[in-house]
Amino acid sequence: MFRRILAGVVGAALVAGVGMTTVQAYQVKPAKLWVTAIAIGTPIEGAEIKVGDNTCTTGKNGTCVFELKPGMYEITVHEHGGASAHTSVFLEERDIRFISLDLGAAALHPSGHH
Repeated sequence: MFRRILAGVVGAALVAGVGMTTVQAYQVKPAKLWVTAIAIGTPIEGAEIKVGDNTCTTGKNGTCVFELKPGMYEITVHEHGGASAHTSVFLEERDIRFISLDLGAAALHPSGHH
């Protein structure tokens, strides 16, 4: 009798383990994308970065971080003075990407800083 109970518990555990492995195999891991807005090498604070349907406003380091599903994305950066830049990127599962978009001298304050 004890052997039947033990066999039933071990059998149930094996079935549950296989089921969990199958579920985890289909989960998509996000990609991470760091986008930095710069003007001639200087980070731009307050720029709006849009990646797909996601929008972020940059801090002092000029960077926004996005976690995204695999796929093709359009990236657009707008600076409050009117300068803008764009590019596109294809992300695969678990990618880690760093992209800098240079808005040029027009995005710099006359002092040379932003």
